Amino acid sequence: MQVLRLHEHRQNDPDFERLGAIDVYYLEAIYQLKEPTIGMISRLLDQSTPNTNYHIKKLVKLGLIEKRLDDTDRRVTHLRVTDKYLKMLNLDSDFWQRLENRMEDEVAPKDLAIFKRVLRQTTELVADESLDEF
Repeated sequence: MQVLRLHEHRQNDPDFERLGAIDVYYLEAIYQLKEPTIGMISRLLDQSTPNTNYHIKKLVKLGLIEKRLDDTDRRVTHLRVTDKYLKMLNLDSDFWQRLENRMEDEVAPKDLAIFKRVLRQTTELVADESLDEF
């Protein structure tokens, strides 16, 4: 889903050409979890800490995420997406509306209802599984 969200931006901005698939997963995880720690993201994506740090540095350099030290434990770093990233997501709302309209026009209502149900159940399962691990 995130790849589709960033599709137009990657074509119009040379910085986004450098984003790989795993970078997009990091962005989505950080966005969904609000202010996760580096360790949480590393475990969630099943990546080593050095690999996680590499991708985080890349995303910070692109201005898509920022680091914040924990208020109580200064050894812990939280991650959050930047306004730049949030603006990119908002710019794509027209794309998502057009896609939804086309699906309603071109997909049989019964099939669309099944798709929506399966998608909803999948996202619920993923969210439950992610929360269980932390």
